[in-house]
Order: sequence, then structure tokens, then C-alpha cells
Amino acid sequence: MNPAQTDFVDILRAERRDILNRMRDTQFTTLKAGYSQTQLISHATYSPWLDDAEFGRIWAAMHAHTLVDKYRCYELYSLAKQLKKLPGALMEIGVWRGGTAAVLGSVLPDKPLHLFDTFSGVAKADKAFDTLYAGGEHADTDIEMVQTLLAGLGLTAHIHTGIFPDDTGAALPEQVCFAHIDVDTYGSAKSSFLTLWPRVVAHGMVVFDDYGFFGCEGVTQAVDELVAQLEDVTFIYNLNGHAVLIKKALP
Repeated sequence: MNPAQTDFVDILRAERRDILNRMRDTQFTTLKAGYSQTQLISHATYSPWLDDAEFGRIWAAMHAHTLVDKYRCYELYSLAKQLKKLPGALMEIGVWRGGTAAVLGSVLPDKPLHLFDTFSGVAKADKAFDTLYAGGEHADTDIEMVQTLLAGLGLTAHIHTGIFPDDTGAALPEQVCFAHIDVDTYGSAKSSFLTLWPRVVAHGMVVFDDYGFFGCEGVTQAVDELVAQLEDVTFIYNLNGHAVLIKKALP
């Protein structure tokens, strides 16, 4: 590359940084005091999912069955792979059409997979905490859709219909190594976690979807409150919209 070309590339890079920084600094309307919003844009570019044939196969089969983007699906995939040697079942609360459940089941097919959903839409919406959800959203699904997706991947699951834990808490596995909570509302997120956390084994993980999302301030508040009161947790906020809670092995 000659000096003129180098100068041109440097100018493009500087312009790109300027555009990204201005986008980062643009605030959205704040729906709830204390929960400011901007567009989160990373300068990182490494995209390992493009080189992972196994994930590519799973993504091709399930992406039409989820509202969770590729970044978060890949994180579920990569985190679950690390828990192969831990005892306990996989579980998901908030299944919708089964896409993320298919990711978990495909990664650890030898572990029991427990899925909990109302299959009639979002539950426990509360105007005091939840900014956009009123209840009943995402009802465009059914058990058969989930079963068909899983069967196509050679997977099976224990599917529990009803509000968790109110209706289906008795089906909670004795030990849990990984749980994905995707429930959209404060009350459902908090009650789900408080019920399952005692069953999570040491070094196991709970991943909340919706953490930091515009319109899901209730979930963000619930997680923040939980983390503040727990001593046996390591908390990681991934800017992709996940809150990752890892169970500490306390002395």
C-alpha cells in the first residue's frame, strides 16, 4: 500500500470512529428514571460464529423460531458448551417457538432439557415496573411448534405449560447446571430466578435475556436487585443484552 492509499484508509477509519462515537452518544427517550438508553455499538469485529460449522448448522435450523439475535444465541451456545462436566439439567423459562431451547439441547443433548412457558403470552406484567409490556404478548406459539423444531434436530424435552413457578414449579429439576430466563417482565424474572437459584449447582449459570433492553427495564431492575442481595453470585453484564449470573462455590 502506497502512502496515498495509507492516508486514505486512515481517513476512512477516523470517519468511521467519528460516526460510531456520535451514534453512541445519541440518547433515546428514557422510559424509566435511572435507566438511560443509547445505542450500544462495539468496535470489536471478531465473529467466531462465522467459523463454527456446528453453530452454523444449529442457527440455520432454529433462527426462524426465535426473536433472540445471533450474538446472544452464540453466547448461549458457547456458555453451555463449557458446562458439559457439571451435574444437573438444562432449563429455559420463556420458550416462545423453541429456538434458544434448540440451541441448548443441541449443545448438551445428553442432559435433560426442561422447558417452561405459558404458551399464552407474557405473564406478570406490572405497570409499576414494566414500561412497555402489558401482558399477553408473544402468544403466537404452541407446544407443537416447539416439539416439531426439536424433533427435527433429534432432540426431546420435558415441556411444562403454565406460569412458572406458580403453576409448574413442582417440575423444577433437583439440580440445574444452566438456565435461560427470557420472560420480559419484572415479576416473572424475579420469581423465576428466586425459585430456581437454590437448585443451581456450583459454577452453574443463569442467563437473563432482555437485560438492558429498551422496554424491558423491569427485567433490568429485577436483575440489579437480585445481584445486590446475593453473596453467591458473579455477575457479568454483556452489552449484547444478556445478564450472566454464575453460582459461586462458597466455603
